[in-house]
Amino acid sequence: MNQRQIEAFRLVMLRGSMTAAAAELGTSQPSISRLIAELEDETGLALFVRNGGRIRATDAGSAFYREVDRSFVGLEKLAHSAREIRQLGSGRLRLVAAPVLALSFVPAVIERFLAAYPRVAVSLEMRSEGTIQRWASSAYCDVGFATTTPDAFGVTSAELYRLPSQCALPARHPLAARKRIAAADLRGERLILPSYADDTRASIDRVLREAYADQVPAIETPYGATICALVSRGLGIGIVNPLATLDTSPKRIAFRPFSPDIVFRGYTVCPQLQQTNPVVRAFLELANETMARELSAWRK
Repeated sequence: MNQRQIEAFRLVMLRGSMTAAAAELGTSQPSISRLIAELEDETGLALFVRNGGRIRATDAGSAFYREVDRSFVGLEKLAHSAREIRQLGSGRLRLVAAPVLALSFVPAVIERFLAAYPRVAVSLEMRSEGTIQRWASSAYCDVGFATTTPDAFGVTSAELYRLPSQCALPARHPLAARKRIAAADLRGERLILPSYADDTRASIDRVLREAYADQVPAIETPYGATICALVSRGLGIGIVNPLATLDTSPKRIAFRPFSPDIVFRGYTVCPQLQQTNPVVRAFLELANETMARELSAWRK
């Protein structure tokens, strides 16, 4: 039994005659008849009943065709997968992101990406800044989203955003009535600040010190999302990356521009590979488009 015999049998079943099958295969009707006869000999099945110039599939022929068709569907799926691999590399995307990006922005990009490439398998891990850079350096991920300046060996990086800080306040706090919060407004307030693992902490300390609002913070945490969760429970006032403001409840927490400006930065980091993976390229393009859209909305 060979592929040529199976292909001839399938086309005879689909087209209803050996002549039509021969035309599609670019061969002669006697050649198709010979292939079918050889297939019947090898399978021991009478696949067709001949009646003059017409043929009709036997019960055995119909049963055998169902198996053949199942196999061809599998082959078509493999062919489709091969096309996707040619177009989109391995068809798998491994992402790692800092919490402020993993909890809102990156899922928004994944949503758009999977709408365009639904068969690509995506994994997303939320990790610390150090882990993100180590994974990118060792090619354990395809794309990393970091909030500290990349300095790992063997990675390529690009700035994703620069955003001015936001002051996070409990919704019913008196300062929430203001349109902008100045550093001096925070004198004597309970503060919830990023830990020193965050690049912005030194800048925050400096502006608070200059405004004489450098009281010991009530709580320190490396995660902007955690700061927002704590603020929403009335435990203090925070200074956060604007990305942390996404998907929060305005009934419990308010955000106001903070001055003087403290800039939060984000970066994409990738393994320094010889050949760019098309999956990675497509995802990075969507990430930059999505961020540009978010930045445009914030500037309005």
